[in-house]
Amino acid sequence: MTVFWRLLCDIFAQPSNFMNYFRTLLLLFFCLKLSTGLSQILPPTLDCIRGDTLYWTPENNNCGPFVSTDVFFSPNPAGPYSLLASISDPGATSFHHPAMGDAYYFLQSNYNCPGQTPIPSDTINNLPPAITTLEKVSVQSDGVLVSWYDNMDQKTVAYIIYRSTDQGTLPIDTVFGGLEYLDRSAMAGQKTETYYVLAMDQCGNTGFFDMPHKTVHLTTKVNFCEQYIELNWNNYSGWQNGTESVQIWLGLDGAPLAFEHQVQLTDTLAYVTGIDDNREYCIAISAKENGRDVRSFSNMVCAISDVITPVDQLKIRNVSVNQNGDIDILWNHSSNADIKVLQVLKAGQNEPFVLLQDYSSQRPNSDDVNTTDTDTDVQNQVYEYQIESTDECDETVTSNNFSSILLEVQSDMPEQNDIEWTPFQASGRVLIGYQLCRINESGMSVTLYETEDGPLNFTEIIDPTEGSNSCYVVKAIHTDINSADTLESRSNLACIEPQIGLYIPNAFVPGGVNSIFRPVPTFDNSLINYRMQIFNRWGGLVFESEDINHGWDGRQNGSMLDPGVFFYLVTFEQPGGKTEMRTGTIHLIR
Repeated sequence: MTVFWRLLCDIFAQPSNFMNYFRTLLLLFFCLKLSTGLSQILPPTLDCIRGDTLYWTPENNNCGPFVSTDVFFSPNPAGPYSLLASISDPGATSFHHPAMGDAYYFLQSNYNCPGQTPIPSDTINNLPPAITTLEKVSVQSDGVLVSWYDNMDQKTVAYIIYRSTDQGTLPIDTVFGGLEYLDRSAMAGQKTETYYVLAMDQCGNTGFFDMPHKTVHLTTKVNFCEQYIELNWNNYSGWQNGTESVQIWLGLDGAPLAFEHQVQLTDTLAYVTGIDDNREYCIAISAKENGRDVRSFSNMVCAISDVITPVDQLKIRNVSVNQNGDIDILWNHSSNADIKVLQVLKAGQNEPFVLLQDYSSQRPNSDDVNTTDTDTDVQNQVYEYQIESTDECDETVTSNNFSSILLEVQSDMPEQNDIEWTPFQASGRVLIGYQLCRINESGMSVTLYETEDGPLNFTEIIDPTEGSNSCYVVKAIHTDINSADTLESRSNLACIEPQIGLYIPNAFVPGGVNSIFRPVPTFDNSLINYRMQIFNRWGGLVFESEDINHGWDGRQNGSMLDPGVFFYLVTFEQPGGKTEMRTGTIHLIR
């Protein structure tokens, strides 16, 4: 019944069939027989056509003796069909017919079965199976997945997968009952693979080759110095609709591939930038067919990145004079960076930078480093420091500059110290303020003066009871631009013996309360190069002493002098070597 209805649909689909009187009468006869419920004579099953030979499988009808297998032919699918041959051999399974051009056939079984109707077989033609269109070829971790569309040809019983090789385009496998194939023997990680799919009928006839599809093959190259991965690929080819988009997909450190960014359709070169060292980067190219949700992936390239780790920090945080009079330089660097030169540089005032210490051959393990400069004259010099680093790609990075602070103190007047210091100079650091401190004999610090941006000098009035020496240090309090790293930069420790003042009386009474005439120093009775001379009104030398504790008792050569006015001349050396002279008159009173 199924065969009949299919034949009926074929006939009515072509108006020209009604021009074929024989087939019209045959159809009406079949309808009459079927409507009255009479039996049918089943036809052979047409298998295929190989070359010029028609092949079939006989049908065994038990209604009566076999007469023949009748072959009907037409050069057109719509007919008219004519009897081509009646084959009397019941075991025959083939018939050779060298047709010129297209040929269409159907068969009938002819049995001597009165009252029973032979029905025709399905129609078959000598055309090859229909062309098969590939859907995509996409690279997977275990091979290349080849998929295609059903060619809707009833003759198709299987699909043959072809791949282009150095020896030509060769079949690699045959798929029955499916529309995809995983080629596990592909070399898609090393090259572009090209595929075709051909339909095959039962006799092994294949369809024509359609447009091939080529996989996208990706290669990568890491740029060590520029820290990027260069991607090169070929564009996907084979889609009749063309390509809608091309994308780069990236997976980092074992994570699944995810969309990274889209490139132009014509691009075959791109870069993944900002690569970190010693991380796994997996990259693939994805192409999408225009107008369809069909996507093909290239081979995935995975590699542990080997790129330079650059110097991402190089800065001097502090420069400070320590208790030994040396200068400590506190600085930060990238201990994990690929560095071949790392040096601390130093410059005196108005002098060029010179090498202080070379860390190139033995890099510090920590990011925080302290370098001590022991070759300094902190009482007289300001020093400037800088760190210089050159990485393995010959890129040189220079830190900020940081200068030491020089504090100086002098005393031009007795009981008064004048203190001044050089400004805080450090690029990249923010000054909070200064603290001027006196350091007493026990090492304790007493703040004398604080300022944020005021004068860099201070005058201290000395209390003679606090001792003869005065020591000072200035501290610059500073931080980074984020106020997150507050530090203290100390100057040199500057000490001074204050100017010695002399109290010289203008009269004395031998034998009275002030019986001895001598100067009284403000700080110390031991004066350097001290000398006192007493003269009478005529300029004669009356008395002379080089000991501050040995004064004049009003005598000359053991004899008491008469009351009167005398002249004195006192000379001594101040701390620092300056010679002082004091002159005046003294009244000797009885």
